[in-house]
Amino acid sequence: MSSDMAVMIDKETKEAVPVTAFLNAEQLGKDIARVTDGGRQRTGAVLGMAIALMRNYDSFQSPTHFKLTDLLKKFDKTFGATPNADKRYGSVKNTRTLEDVEKRRKDRWNFLFIAGMWFQDLFNYDFRRTEQCIIPYATQEGEISFCAYNTGVGWRNIIEKMHMTSTLTKWYEEHGRHEIFAGGKKVGMGEEAIRLKLNAEHVNAGEQHDLDDKGIAKNAREEKLRARETKIKQEAENARMAKLYREHVLGEKPMEGFVSLGQLGGIKPAAKKTEVEEPVMGD
Repeated sequence: MSSDMAVMIDKETKEAVPVTAFLNAEQLGKDIARVTDGGRQRTGAVLGMAIALMRNYDSFQSPTHFKLTDLLKKFDKTFGATPNADKRYGSVKNTRTLEDVEKRRKDRWNFLFIAGMWFQDLFNYDFRRTEQCIIPYATQEGEISFCAYNTGVGWRNIIEKMHMTSTLTKWYEEHGRHEIFAGGKKVGMGEEAIRLKLNAEHVNAGEQHDLDDKGIAKNAREEKLRARETKIKQEAENARMAKLYREHVLGEKPMEGFVSLGQLGGIKPAAKKTEVEEPVMGD
């Protein structure tokens, strides 16, 4: 099961407000469903969507500088509602240019969608949640839900290994490495072998013992071990001092081997209970 949230962000002031704070998403979905079911032409459908947006918009809860016209433009830019949306906001097709990218980035408002997925492990796997998963994955073995494919027994690893054609190492041996681009520029991959330069002084230096000699822990694990050893030593010392106190101050003699309760002073065996016969009353 997943949970999604959309946030409207002002790029200039960095103000961020959840979309559901100023837009009634539940009612908007119902209104758009009616518009879709109406089967109208493009113009009528776009007009219906605009009316649905205006009906469910709350200007008092929206970001400070956000207006209704900004909302309409945002939906037009996202869904391409009007015929000239690509020219107005920049194209998103495979023929787009840098000019189109710059146009789209000039928009002051940014839609940020945040999606959270509750991944399941074997110890908390829930079949009911898996059955309700609405995200299908198309695989060579058929359609599998997102929850079943990525969690639980690990269907992803199973199917990938079933249909794996080559390992990455084998692929590099046969076809070489793929091209690498950084900052929009191709990174040259020469045939020269990379030579590793080592500092002879550091290589010949022995193992570092200064921290061990001073009794300083090098990591968290060693700190825990040292704390445990200190606690054990302290408990043993406390037991030794208690024994000496009982022996020299209280005058108790040390007892070796098994000690019965009767040998301990001040403890007497429990007295036997005497049974008392009580008369039984007749009818």
